[in-house]
Amino acid sequence: MTDRRTAAPLLAFGLLVLGTILGLAGTDLVLPAVPSLPETLRGSQAMAQLVLAAFVAGGCIGLLAFGELGARIDQRNLLVISLAAYALVSFACMAAPSLSVLVGLRFLQGLTGSAAAVFAPGMIRAMFSEEKAVGALGFMA
Repeated sequence: MTDRRTAAPLLAFGLLVLGTILGLAGTDLVLPAVPSLPETLRGSQAMAQLVLAAFVAGGCIGLLAFGELGARIDQRNLLVISLAAYALVSFACMAAPSLSVLVGLRFLQGLTGSAAAVFAPGMIRAMFSEEKAVGALGFMA
């Protein structure tokens, strides 16, 4: 049976893993849909390819932004806010009325999805002993 002292780090670790996976899978999950996006959302093939580029660009900017914000603001709060924002933006992507709107939303999705990758190593080292932290980081690699 897990008590509160072990449940909280495990929950936080689970959120870090989930956030990291979502951030990385954001490109792979949309790839099969890219060829049909111009027809579905009335746009060009070049605009459909921007769906991927916007996500990557948002992720790159997010890495820099969350690195700086994490040094100034509590990382746990930023992680929760970023994961909630990622979920909201993901739902908005499902309802995007046009390809240009989807491109903008995918940028925001990449931006919000990058926080877990920034915070994971430091948060894991703070939550676990050195031996367990090495194992947890290895699990995420």
